[in-house]
Amino acid sequence: MILSLSTVAICATCALGAPSVTDKDVKNAINMITTALEERHDELRCWDPVIQSKGWLHRHPGTTTALTTLSLLSAGVSYNSPKIQRAIDFIWEIEEPSSYLRALRISIWAVLPDTFERRLEKDTKQLLRSMSLELGGWSVIGTPTKNEIISPLIREFGVIALRDAHNRGITISKKYWLSIANAALKAQHADGGWAYSSSGTAGKSSSNMTVAGLNCLLGIDESCGRDLNTDDADKLHLAIEQALTWLDEHGTIKNSGGTALMSYLYALERVAMACGLSEVRSRDWYVDGCKSTFKAHCGKKKAKGSTVNLAFALLFLSRGNSPIAMSELVERKSNIDMYKVSDAITKKVSHKVETELSWRLLTQEESISSWLLSPFMLIQNHEVVQDIQKFQQYLQHGGMIVMLATGKSLQTCRNLAETICPDIEMEHYQRNHWGHNLLETADNVHFWVWNDNVRDRILVIQGDGEKLTRSSNSALARALVNICCGTIEIDQWKTRLHVTQTFKPLRKMILAKHSGNWDSEVAAYRTWRTEEREFSEITKPSLVLVGGIDEDEITEALISNIIETAKKGSTIIIESIGGRGHFAKKACEQIASATNATPTPLPLPFVPTGRGWTILHRESLPVPLAITVGKGKIISIDCDIRNALLHQTTWGVHGYSYESAKKLTQQLCN
Repeated sequence: MILSLSTVAICATCALGAPSVTDKDVKNAINMITTALEERHDELRCWDPVIQSKGWLHRHPGTTTALTTLSLLSAGVSYNSPKIQRAIDFIWEIEEPSSYLRALRISIWAVLPDTFERRLEKDTKQLLRSMSLELGGWSVIGTPTKNEIISPLIREFGVIALRDAHNRGITISKKYWLSIANAALKAQHADGGWAYSSSGTAGKSSSNMTVAGLNCLLGIDESCGRDLNTDDADKLHLAIEQALTWLDEHGTIKNSGGTALMSYLYALERVAMACGLSEVRSRDWYVDGCKSTFKAHCGKKKAKGSTVNLAFALLFLSRGNSPIAMSELVERKSNIDMYKVSDAITKKVSHKVETELSWRLLTQEESISSWLLSPFMLIQNHEVVQDIQKFQQYLQHGGMIVMLATGKSLQTCRNLAETICPDIEMEHYQRNHWGHNLLETADNVHFWVWNDNVRDRILVIQGDGEKLTRSSNSALARALVNICCGTIEIDQWKTRLHVTQTFKPLRKMILAKHSGNWDSEVAAYRTWRTEEREFSEITKPSLVLVGGIDEDEITEALISNIIETAKKGSTIIIESIGGRGHFAKKACEQIASATNATPTPLPLPFVPTGRGWTILHRESLPVPLAITVGKGKIISIDCDIRNALLHQTTWGVHGYSYESAKKLTQQLCN
């Protein structure tokens, strides 16, 4: 017997105000620009213009080729591509490279394999040698003279390069960072912003110059912030917070002078990604930047614009939509975490999975849908937890909370978890939780876990930022890498513009009540046309869902109710919620015994796929079994469907993937 697919209403939802720019739009733009740039490649001069322009971004040999190479690598073009290989050779052979070219080369070597490490080391050493410690920056060519005006934009690209080198393990003396810090801090205005001294915006802080100044300070904080004394660190963090506050009050996506719009957007992306910002001045900086990019450079059939602008546009589009590894709940997004916990975890996970990832800050005021874009929410400051009901709703819709705490705060966090999950019994682990051993061994990290027998809802972990960053490979860091990879089911990353696809069957369903866990994970069903009834209240032929977790929930009364309801013409779907227990299997066996019927495998018109836990543990997906009883039928599915229909990743659930669960539900709703 094959049940035909029913008609369903498919709808795309992601909270109120779903982004007007989609993943598909971005991918199309990336492909269009990539194609245009590849078509412009010349075998002799690569992407350099025939006649060098007067603009500083591309007037020196090799800079246009280097920028284009970096952008194509960022967009996923292989460095083994003949055009990229030729470009790499071309920029390396440039004699007396400008400071800007050397900075771009460093960023290129930093994203290439270890075979380019010598080039990375040599260019970094040369860039530092050409820097003026007195002025905290570079000339375009050579070392600046004493009275020379340092371009804040050249300084910005120099810091970005040194930051990339630092992240690849190149040691950079603190004196260089301090020199840049002093120069940047000296130029910062009292309002927190920066101005471009040699342009018409002199004396007035502007978005592009504030972004340039911020990139310098953020690079310094990331690279040597922990090596600063307390006073210097406080001064640096205060300057960053003031700059972020200025940006949140005055920042704009529109160009404000001093540089090209696309290079500004690229620099803004560097700031926003480094700080976990999803908005600037209450607007999504990435969505607005995409709109500006599409308007300026994407025609109906092909990309348009200068090679330099297309390269910066490609960098912005490809880097800015990186998958989100995690989020952190904070009181204010301008607050600086001196240990940069979220950034540190994200970098470790990126290295582990070989995928460029991002992270984001969240506040209590943002929507639950925004919270659900990342696999879990980190909380380091328990005081940000205010609206308990909102956190409960977040968990019901598939979210997970991880709290880091030590000392008295540890007990406070455990108390909070008990308040949020009053009906769940806490379990303590020091090892043997999946967070201790999923991908890396991380024993002796204390976990207090609130698990509803389907999935972990809250983890309180003993530890803090200092302990996390004390060692590059601390047990706490390894545990958080496991948690991040587990909650995303190893590789089911969501980009910044991800929109959750949901569907609503046109046929009404009934959730049948019984003495067991019938109401676990019902958030997805409650968005449909569902009713919750006792079996005695089901008097007409209906589609009835009976869910449970473990075998011990099966009672004679439940089996009798299922059989009698089916005899009246109802279709009963029995599900093992979470898939780790065998509620449905046990029910099927007892129903078969009571009715003297043989369960029949239900053919599926598609090849089902499983969840991350299912795949890693090589568990097979059980075939739905059907039993005809009177005028109705009973279908048992001994794995999870309903958690999958939340379209949220989690670890520990055995069952169908979202797409397979959707198709199966469509089939069963006939």
